[in-house]
Amino acid sequence: MSEILYGLAPGVSVRKESFGLLFYNAKDTNLTFVNSGDFIDPEYLWEERPELEFYCWDKRANEMTRKILARIVDRGLVIEKTKSL
Repeated sequence: MSEILYGLAPGVSVRKESFGLLFYNAKDTNLTFVNSGDFIDPEYLWEERPELEFYCWDKRANEMTRKILARIVDRGLVIEKTKSL
C-alpha cells in the first residue's frame, strides 16, 4: 500500500491571494497565479503532506482540489511523491 504526498518544489514559495494561490519560483523569478479559490491552503504545501489532508467530505470540492493539485504538479511548482506504507 502507498500514499501520495504533496509539497513545494525546491526554490518555490506560495502565498494566499484573493483569487487563490500565488507561486514564486526563485530559479527563474517567475510568478504563477493559480485560480484555486479556497480549495487549497498554502500552508499545506509548505511541508510534505498526505493527499488525504487536502480533501474534505464534499465530493465537488475534492474533485476541484485534485484538478488544482494536478495542474500545479504539471507546472513543476509542487512535487508529488509516492510513499510506501
